[in-house]
Amino acid sequence: MSTESAPQADLNVSVELDDDGHLLHADAWNEALAEVLAKQDGLILTEDHWWLIRCVREHYQRYGMPPLMRIVIKKMREQPGHADASSRTLYRLLPDGPIRLACRYAGLPKPESCI
Repeated sequence: MSTESAPQADLNVSVELDDDGHLLHADAWNEALAEVLAKQDGLILTEDHWWLIRCVREHYQRYGMPPLMRIVIKKMREQPGHADASSRTLYRLLPDGPIRLACRYAGLPKPESCI
C-alpha cells in the first residue's frame, strides 16, 4: 500500500493517506483536515456536508463500520428541512460517492462495499 501526504502548507503537519486518499491513522483527523481534503477535491464543505460527515463518524464509532446509504437517507429524512432526502440528494452533495467521500473527509477507511 503506497501512501501520499496531504500538503504540509495547508495542514502544518504531514498526514499519511492510502491509495484512495483516506487517512492511514484515524487519530490524525480533525475538522481542519476535513476542510483541506475537501478543498483538494475542489469542494467547500457546507452545513449539509458536515451533517453527513458527522453522521458517518457517529455510525462508525457506534458500529465499527460506515452506514449504508439507506440508513443515511432515513436519518436525513428525520432532520428538519430534509424531507426530500434521497440518494439523489446525497449525490448532489458528493457526486463521486457520498458515503465513500464522507468517510474520507471524516478520517475513516474506505467502506468495504465501495469499488
